[in-house]
This record gives sequence, C-alpha cells and structure tokens, in this order.
Amino acid sequence: MSYQKQKGKLLEDYVCERMKHFGLDIEAERDGASGASNRDKRDIKTKCDINGRTLGIECKNQKVPHIKDWWEQTEKLSKLGYEPILIYKLFGEPLGASKAVIYLDTLLELLVGFKGEITVSKQDDPKFKYKLANAKRAIQDVLKELP
Repeated sequence: MSYQKQKGKLLEDYVCERMKHFGLDIEAERDGASGASNRDKRDIKTKCDINGRTLGIECKNQKVPHIKDWWEQTEKLSKLGYEPILIYKLFGEPLGASKAVIYLDTLLELLVGFKGEITVSKQDDPKFKYKLANAKRAIQDVLKELP
C-alpha cells in the first residue's frame, strides 16, 4: 500500500472508530474502493444521518491544506443524496486534532436539535439538583397552605 493510501486509511479508520465510540454507527467502516468506481464515492460507509440525509464523509490527511479543492470534491456527494462532510488532518497534527467542514445551515440545524438535550443534561449538575430540590420543597409547602 502506498504512503498516501496509508495516511488516508489512518484518518478513515480513526473517523470510523470515533463514530462507533460516540454510538453514531457501530457499523461505520472505510470504503476501500471510494473514488475507484462509478458507485459510492464516500470514504466512510455509514448509515448515520443528519436531518434525514446520510452522511457523505470525505477524509483528507495531507501536509498542505487545499480546503477549497477538497470541499469541491466533497460537495459532489450532495448530488448523490448525501450530507457532505469534509474531515481533514494536517501533517504533524494528532488524529484528535482532525477538523470537520460542513455547511453553516447544517451546523445550525444540529445546534437547534441539541438545544433540548443540553438543558436536560443540566440535571446532572449537583448545584442544579440542589436548587431543584429546594424548589420542589417550596412548592410542596405552598400546596399545603392552599385550601
């Protein structure tokens, strides 16, 4: 396997591992033939979706950033019905420093979707639990006073 393919495989494997770790798709895997045929051009085979569109992930592990060119390649996945996502890592950076490029509207839709989950997770905060318990006791005291 050539050095370029090994670099690409390293990032693709990392992306699949992270998707599995976060429980997004336990079957996520590299598509070793991506770009080699007329069929699927994604680097990662996944069933994970954003806003009803399956992810179309393009991975780049390079020395020099060519984000505009990479994004043009990634954007072609949109024409195949995928939500395009570019994930890249530059030479010398750890895999954990990989970056993702998505449409702004996609990011905003994700943030709107997570807004409810963020407030629910507040219940794990000890200070919040204390305030909630005090509020509950105060409401119970008020209810006892009502006829």
